[in-house]
Amino acid sequence: MPSTQYKSVSTSTLSPTDNRTRKEVLITPPAPEPGIRLESTFAHDQLTGFAKRSAKGEFIALVAPIFGYDLPAYTYLKLYEGLRNGLIPNAKIVVMSGGHFPAAFDNKSREIRVHRRAAERAATNDREAWQLLMVLMHEFGHYVDCVLRQDLADKAADGTPGVAADAPGDEGAKFAYQIAAFDFENTSEAIFADYAGPTYGGPLKVDYSVAQKAIRLAQDQEAQRKDGKKGSLEFFGAGRGEHAKEHPNESFGHESVEDTLKDSAPMYREFLKGDSLRKQIYFGNWLRDFSQICDPKIVRKPGDAKDLTRYMSREAWTKIIAVYAEAKFVADPSEKPIYLVTPAILGVYRPTEHIDNPTNNDPKAPDPQTVDPDFEPLPTAQYLAVDPATSMKRYIVASRAYMQGELDRAASLGPTPEGCRHFGAALHVLEDYFAHSNFIELSLRKIGYGKVLPWTSPAAGKHHYPVVTGMFASEDVIASTAGMIGDTFFKVKWEFEASIPGKRTMGDRVTLIVLGEHNDPTYLKSFEQYLQIRDAWASTPGHQYAEGAIHYTIGTIGNLYNFVFNSLLKLMGNSVSDEQVYLAGDPNTNGSTNPTHSQLAKDHDNHPFHTLGVLLAKKAVTEVGKVMAAHWNGDATANPGEVAASYFVHPFDCSWQDPFVTNWAHQHPAQVKTGESATKLEALHKAHEKEVQAAWDYLNRNYEEIFGAKDQTTKIAGPRK
Repeated sequence: MPSTQYKSVSTSTLSPTDNRTRKEVLITPPAPEPGIRLESTFAHDQLTGFAKRSAKGEFIALVAPIFGYDLPAYTYLKLYEGLRNGLIPNAKIVVMSGGHFPAAFDNKSREIRVHRRAAERAATNDREAWQLLMVLMHEFGHYVDCVLRQDLADKAADGTPGVAADAPGDEGAKFAYQIAAFDFENTSEAIFADYAGPTYGGPLKVDYSVAQKAIRLAQDQEAQRKDGKKGSLEFFGAGRGEHAKEHPNESFGHESVEDTLKDSAPMYREFLKGDSLRKQIYFGNWLRDFSQICDPKIVRKPGDAKDLTRYMSREAWTKIIAVYAEAKFVADPSEKPIYLVTPAILGVYRPTEHIDNPTNNDPKAPDPQTVDPDFEPLPTAQYLAVDPATSMKRYIVASRAYMQGELDRAASLGPTPEGCRHFGAALHVLEDYFAHSNFIELSLRKIGYGKVLPWTSPAAGKHHYPVVTGMFASEDVIASTAGMIGDTFFKVKWEFEASIPGKRTMGDRVTLIVLGEHNDPTYLKSFEQYLQIRDAWASTPGHQYAEGAIHYTIGTIGNLYNFVFNSLLKLMGNSVSDEQVYLAGDPNTNGSTNPTHSQLAKDHDNHPFHTLGVLLAKKAVTEVGKVMAAHWNGDATANPGEVAASYFVHPFDCSWQDPFVTNWAHQHPAQVKTGESATKLEALHKAHEKEVQAAWDYLNRNYEEIFGAKDQTTKIAGPRK
């Protein structure tokens, strides 16, 4: 810190009309303000409420990523029990005349020090109020980390804490982000503090739905990576602010690519009033992603005995996806038929629908079609080879044919829900061609960037390097299959909702589906009986109070949450077997034409070519969208399948992309340079996988402590080191 003891802080959270002077956002010497009082139990109540209503595994799943995987599970369980039994006191808040604006946490005194002006403004300005709430939640996260590491963690022989003094990253930002995401107390208008100051005395409150969104924007990934601290103080780093959400021009997914359809043709703009048509098209795309959960490794073969920790039936997986689809797409009950999910509509994981390399390196691998005939059979060597006439992998032709077939169906069905669904499925494949193949790497080499890695070795044929896509290694299976399970199951809302006779919440519906897959029908019967009793309660005035009190305390019902959480975690682990683990090595040097999905995929914005892939995908989607619009508008000669297929060629045999690639490369020299280094790209892959790997490792180390299970024969697997 400069010798003046003043340090400027980010002004990104100041509104244009804010009358704060520059001097006021400088750190001034702190001193307690006598006679001014600020009290808040909001963050403490939120965390305590979650501890009381959650199972041990659920609680640890929330707090371990926030406060660090270096703390053993039993330390977190001390916090869990302490909160449930009222043994963890709230943090003390002291209003200061100076110090870090707007607040800081002192690890020595365990005080949250709030700048007086931050408290005063919160009493008169709604935006300042939610900012103060965010600050208090942020600093309470520092307080919890202090309690964990100084009080609850094991001590070394000399009495000092046996763990690091501080969690990695900014646990305050992580805590605020997660608490705002879940809202464990079902808050509407939140009275989050009581203030007694020179001009105002009374409650401080916010519209919590507005505050939640603002908190999650300001405490985003960038804020969580930064750790503002000096000495014993940990202070609030304001993040990127409300109106600068992450990187809107640098991070994209399938849905954002399809936003380009709005500009494809006037017909689309008319249909897209209210975003209805685009949403229906994206639904078809979304289904292709989520069909991956119906993987032959975790789908139960008809007639096999139920074993929830190994697999579930295809019907059960489909029903879970249907629940999630309803939550994501259905804004009005009249829309339910449009977003219906059935086994036929969802399908199963088929490499063709994602242009995945279907290579299976297990010599004893069973034919997936023995599980379900809709799975693709094991591929032949010829199917996996490079076609010398095109210098492209032969299986890519099958993906192109599938895409054309979906576009033909969409064209004939018109802009109906079914037509839109097939259109979206086709666009998924078209977009994946630029994200999952080495088309971009070869395009860069074509225009003169010869050091960019091709992620394949040479192969006999028309061109030196072939177009290839990635096969799935163990970490890719976890990222897709386990990730799908997490998205479909663990994002279901579990918080208590007062019941309406006959109504089933998302949590109820998913629990019924999962329990139906258990070999002991007692679990399902018990839960069904509970729901019947709850329906009877729902007709009693004031039922919500008694119901809320017992919802998480009835023995069978309370244990169900722990049970399903435990079972699904095991199921995720079992999605990866030893036979699936295959170390591909470096296809740039080892003679292979089979890179892994991770080595090639540009889906995530940490890949140097992510934005270039999106740029090319948007161009292709726009052109196909124009032709589809023309066909739907009566031009029978317009052939969207033919246009889409024209993009599935070797980059040395087409030139449409050259000006886009050239312009992008001139503007992004650093990214091009990164694409020349296998070491740098591997580091990016590892950084992306680090958090997933840490979670798997942590669950393995602490499995018995979390779940009380002594038999770990079905212990969670993870990526091979």
